Amino acid sequence: MNPGYRDQLRAYMNRTIGPKSDRWESFSSAFEYVTYPKKSFLIRAGELENYLYFIVEGGTSSFFAKEGREMCLDLWFADHFVSSYVSFLTRQPSQIFIQALFPTKALRIHYDVLQAFYRQDEESNKVGRLFAEGLYISRTQREIRFLSQTAEERYLDLLQRQPELIQQLPVKTIASYLGIHPESLSRIRKQL
Repeated sequence: MNPGYRDQLRAYMNRTIGPKSDRWESFSSAFEYVTYPKKSFLIRAGELENYLYFIVEGGTSSFFAKEGREMCLDLWFADHFVSSYVSFLTRQPSQIFIQALFPTKALRIHYDVLQAFYRQDEESNKVGRLFAEGLYISRTQREIRFLSQTAEERYLDLLQRQPELIQQLPVKTIASYLGIHPESLSRIRKQL
């Protein structure tokens, strides 16, 4: 494994919980390096989520299937954690799929290892709380954007926040992420 990947995780932790954590070595050593080819699944609906992933390269889509159509819940790229988090926390089967959009490299930590880490002391527990809060904030911000913006505004927002996605992802994936049909996305693009 490239040692830079652990540095990437450490930089994320420094931004999230601050550089003074003395738990870094024990925490980072619990992660294992994994790779996923394009279109492979990190988890499928019906499976139990046992891992929390930190993406170091590539990206994923989390979605559920409805009437033969993929409904994109979110897109996750380098320097973000991804998981079927409800399954991970409740220990119930996942209701979603998480699929690699590109060849993806990640560091992952098993549920049992992470829970043991959290139980060590207050500082370790704080790490878990801050991760959960970060996921909650991200999810809530996405929901607010989705409910308060028009499809065109959501597209422009995505274009501003992550312009590289527009070039890298199929129209079908972008449209699903925006909550519209591909034909509607094509119309929006033509109008701009």
